[in-house]
Amino acid sequence: MTAMRPHTDQPRGSKKVHRSLENLDEYNIEPPLLTSPRSLEACLRQGIEPEELVFRYYDSFFEQGVHEDLQEIRWKHYEKKRLEKLAQAREERQRLIAANWQAPVKQVNSSMVSDLNNSDDKDMSSAALKEQRAIESLKARRQQELEQMVTYELKLSQVAEEQQRALELDRQKAAQQQKEAQKRKKQWEELKRAKELQKAKDEVRQERLRKKAAQEEFEREQKRKAEEDAEEALRKQQAREREVQAKEMREEHRRQTIAIIEEQQRQVEVRRQQMAEKDARRIAEMQARQLEMMVKAEEERRLAAKRISDALEAQKELIRQQRENFHNRQARNAEKRAQYEKLQRAEIERRQQAAKDKREALERAFHKMEEIENKKKKQTIDKERQQEINMERVKEITEVEHKRKAERTKLKQADKREAVERLMRIREYERQQAVQSLQDDDARTTALADFKEKMLEERKAFKRQNDMERYRVIQSMEKMRQNPAKAVKGSC
Repeated sequence: MTAMRPHTDQPRGSKKVHRSLENLDEYNIEPPLLTSPRSLEACLRQGIEPEELVFRYYDSFFEQGVHEDLQEIRWKHYEKKRLEKLAQAREERQRLIAANWQAPVKQVNSSMVSDLNNSDDKDMSSAALKEQRAIESLKARRQQELEQMVTYELKLSQVAEEQQRALELDRQKAAQQQKEAQKRKKQWEELKRAKELQKAKDEVRQERLRKKAAQEEFEREQKRKAEEDAEEALRKQQAREREVQAKEMREEHRRQTIAIIEEQQRQVEVRRQQMAEKDARRIAEMQARQLEMMVKAEEERRLAAKRISDALEAQKELIRQQRENFHNRQARNAEKRAQYEKLQRAEIERRQQAAKDKREALERAFHKMEEIENKKKKQTIDKERQQEINMERVKEITEVEHKRKAERTKLKQADKREAVERLMRIREYERQQAVQSLQDDDARTTALADFKEKMLEERKAFKRQNDMERYRVIQSMEKMRQNPAKAVKGSC
């Protein structure tokens, strides 16, 4: 962005350098910037200061706290105005060259006086009359120029007042725009504050609702857990009661079995005793009939012994079968009890697993709900943050655009003030030219008046000298009449 200064070959040894608008060194800041009379005259007629034609670097517009965009706008605006002024000054210089304008030389115009001094007496009256007419014409033109100067001054004051009114309107408009911008900024800040308060309220309300939902979920979970614990305790109590009942039933069955076995053993013992008694009686009877019944008794004893042995074997078999049946029943009962306990444990484990799965499902659902809630919350926060970023970006763009607009308005006002100053410089130049013209006319009028006075004095002196010469001639003629010889001698 920063322009580089080109290399210019300037003779260092030269004391005076001709500097005009054609060979203007735009990067030179050493005075004098211009030395050419036509260039200076063109700048005066256009109301341009030579310093306004000098190039300024981009960095020269840097100010603390000023954005680069405003710096660039100022630099581009200055460069555009500088090139326009340079083009206008060069065009005015070309017009001066086309009109063959020469710089005025400030010296006494002695040619007019010498011409007047060299004129003869015969043309004196006509020259005086011409000079009188010229003086009157100069007076009329001077009066007209004075009236024009007054008109110019009035018009300039009117233009200045109009420019002042326009500047005042621009200042009022800028103040109104600044006030509206501050009002919009205040409204935006109030809206932002209201949104932030509403956002905080919504967050508090959402947090309260989330806590309330979590509390309700926790209470439901605690209630469900309490119900499950109560059901589990009831099931355990019922299982213990069933276990006690089963144990009592097993104990009762064992006691009954033992009682039956004891009863059977007692009956076997009673039968054995009865049989022993019968055997004893039979033995006693047989002893009484030893001889007759020995073989029969022996046979009967053998048969009785066999019957006893069979009865004992049958009793033992019955007891064995009863014991086997009892053990089988005990085994079946133990198996049933084991199966029941296994089923109970499986049911308890299933219920515990179901409860655990349900808790895990609830926890997963709760975590999922929390994740969804956190995701929604994050999305909401991200969306609000993005909205805030967008609003900040829009605000920044608006502020930058407002600053650019304000800077352009300020530059326009500066252009208007510069135009007024330039117009005032042009009017001042025209006034100075008019004053110079009046001063020249006054000098010419004074010279003419002095010349006229001189001519009158010379005429009077010539008349006096003529009268004196005539008087002397008359006196000489009178003396010659009175004394001709002396007059001749005196003439010789």
